[in-house]
Amino acid sequence: MGLKSIHVPQPKFSDWIIKKRQELNLSPSCLREKVGGKLSERTMKYLEDGKKNSFSEYTLTILAQGLELNYSELLAVINQLNLQSSLNNSQSKNIYNNRILLFSVLCLIFFVALFFLTKKTLKNDNRFVNVQIHSQYPHVIVAFNKKGDIIWQKDLKTRIKKVDKSDLDGDGNVEIIAVTCKESIDDKDEKPGWIFAWDAKGNQVAEYNLWKPSIYPAYEPRANISDFKIIDLENDGILEIVVAVRGEQYYPSRIAVLHFRDSKFEEVKSYWNPGYVLQLFIEDVDGDGLPEIICAGVNNDFKRVAEFGLNDNVYSIFMLKGTEIYGQAPPYLGDEQIGSEIWYCYVTPSSSNQISKIVDVKFMGEKEKLIYVKLKDTCFFYLDHAGNLVDTFKGDHCTGETQLHLVPRRKAGDRQPGHE
Repeated sequence: MGLKSIHVPQPKFSDWIIKKRQELNLSPSCLREKVGGKLSERTMKYLEDGKKNSFSEYTLTILAQGLELNYSELLAVINQLNLQSSLNNSQSKNIYNNRILLFSVLCLIFFVALFFLTKKTLKNDNRFVNVQIHSQYPHVIVAFNKKGDIIWQKDLKTRIKKVDKSDLDGDGNVEIIAVTCKESIDDKDEKPGWIFAWDAKGNQVAEYNLWKPSIYPAYEPRANISDFKIIDLENDGILEIVVAVRGEQYYPSRIAVLHFRDSKFEEVKSYWNPGYVLQLFIEDVDGDGLPEIICAGVNNDFKRVAEFGLNDNVYSIFMLKGTEIYGQAPPYLGDEQIGSEIWYCYVTPSSSNQISKIVDVKFMGEKEKLIYVKLKDTCFFYLDHAGNLVDTFKGDHCTGETQLHLVPRRKAGDRQPGHE
């Protein structure tokens, strides 16, 4: 399930979704939260604006869960709406045919117009609509038309971490974007840590290697990409591609911000972290209309600074202002300026470091949001937009050993003890 697209009648289907959601007393954001964030804001807009007439099985399955229906029940609703539309169209066609019988000239005009309309429709049937990673071959991306038929596919000979589509440069044409990570095998043709772009016809227009020599003392031959998001960080009408890049073998990682201009990728901002970045979120946390970048992962350098009293790598979470991204994360032991993080927190490891892993991050509220951080041992922490701990909750399996610590901000040029 997931590759096939299901045709829906519009605007009847969108009107039905809105009505059903209101019956359940759910706002769009509440519906997204109810399904665990599996429906993006963009997808909700497509579902409710009445303009898109096909959706993937995966999207409809998640929608059904949020509306408290089985997937088969939702398909039955779609079939009923299609039937109603067909009856209405049939009645309209009968009236029109009666008029055609009375007016032979209009009949001729109608059939000529129908001929060109049919020709245009057949041409449009082969237009790009969606793209996904192949269900059986994770190194292949597949593009579909509105009927769900495959119109082209690309073998990158490298495992694809994520694929998406967007009009990156605002020229009215969609680009397809894919990023790669390392397979378990070593193949000279692999390109892990790269980002690629194609046009809607499947012509490759750009590629970019996101590996850079690390600012930390660890050799890195190349990189992997954990995730990427496409968003306007500065509300200036220019889309940015925010990419979480991590070393393939050792600890360095970074957040890279790219523009797509003149059919090529251009890196414009970068922030380094001494440990893997595993999760990437973009959310307007403080309610000022500009999104923040929130990352969860690992910090390997706190153990190198005596004042932290740590002897192991620790899980961490931090937030960057979307308009200001530079430097490096604490404890600032790399060859770069002190970073632009708004705040940086780390989890004191328990007797088992693995259960202090950050496994879930959510955002609660409408304007100023609380950041919900869940650990593997079901310990929950709630942070405000400044990174302050405002509440905690211990789940059934929480050991009570883990604690979340906010690292104090330091002035530019100030370094942690032990840095040379």
